[in-house]
Amino acid sequence: MTDSLNPLTDAVRMPAAALQAWAAGVLQAFDVSACHAQATAQALVRTSLRGVDTHGVARLPPYVQRIREGTIHTRAKPSLQERNGLLRCHGDHALGQPVLELALQACLDRAASQAVVACHIEACGHLGALGVLLLPAVEQGCMALLCQRTPSIMAMPGATRPALGNNPIAFAAPVAGRPPLVFDMALSAVARGAVLAAARDGHAQIPPHWALDEHGHPTTDPHAALQGAMQPMAGHKGLGLAMVVECLAGALGGGLFQPAVPGSAEGSAANACAFLLVINPALAAPSPQGFDNYMANWITGLLAAQGTQGRYPGLRQHECELQRRAEGIPLSSALINELQALARLSGVALAL
Repeated sequence: MTDSLNPLTDAVRMPAAALQAWAAGVLQAFDVSACHAQATAQALVRTSLRGVDTHGVARLPPYVQRIREGTIHTRAKPSLQERNGLLRCHGDHALGQPVLELALQACLDRAASQAVVACHIEACGHLGALGVLLLPAVEQGCMALLCQRTPSIMAMPGATRPALGNNPIAFAAPVAGRPPLVFDMALSAVARGAVLAAARDGHAQIPPHWALDEHGHPTTDPHAALQGAMQPMAGHKGLGLAMVVECLAGALGGGLFQPAVPGSAEGSAANACAFLLVINPALAAPSPQGFDNYMANWITGLLAAQGTQGRYPGLRQHECELQRRAEGIPLSSALINELQALARLSGVALAL
């Protein structure tokens, strides 16, 4: 079993705890509050632990870029209010991960006595890998759905420029006696982070169905793709789901429509909005035991139908996390160069 969803052949390994401490230190060096720095570093490192390398510590340099540009507020004070049964979380333009942590905890607190809790989130930074952020919910026995409106980076049919975000969506549910089911996808053919990683790591080509160049033609050049637009996954189906996310994460904010400000070349939007839904099966299902039995029997049946190599969403990431916690997180030479540059800029040494 490989320890990564994206195997790294030239990697140096670093213990998760050391990498997390370093990442938090870098953010604090740029005046991010200690609690926000820790929440962000923890989320990025756990994302790397689970093998989603495009959205893990590789996102730290663009986050710092946003901080230095002033579009991320280092001393932000996110706030919560409740109106007509819907929670609203205003991120005050903070880093996305601590804002999501605040919103999720508020939902979980209410889910102790309420079957379904929803929260709209606005004015926060890039959230990263949404599925990883939902793990605290399933660890407390809840199901959760999270979707985020992104800058317009995806093309509509016949378009030569981006017109819609690739609006990622994730869902997580506990499975009795097994790792949780965690499903997470961008609604483009692949996440834009995959194109960023291909360009950063020097890959000459990407598959032609991933992206269009600036003239609206399919391209295999990752650099041309970054100047063009992503293609939707599954054609009109991906576009339709992206529109659903636009309604939940965008329109529920209640403001006038404005095209999202595009992210930097590194792809980390600084003024994002999202929608979060938490369901407590112990209160929503006719009986907690019935829910647990259904999930366990259903997943067991799915695995049996696949033979000895059976999997379900989230299982591979769980296995990767166990292995990387024991062996360290692999960092490619290209990523190490970026992190070392960040270490010099921040004055926080990276000990490999």
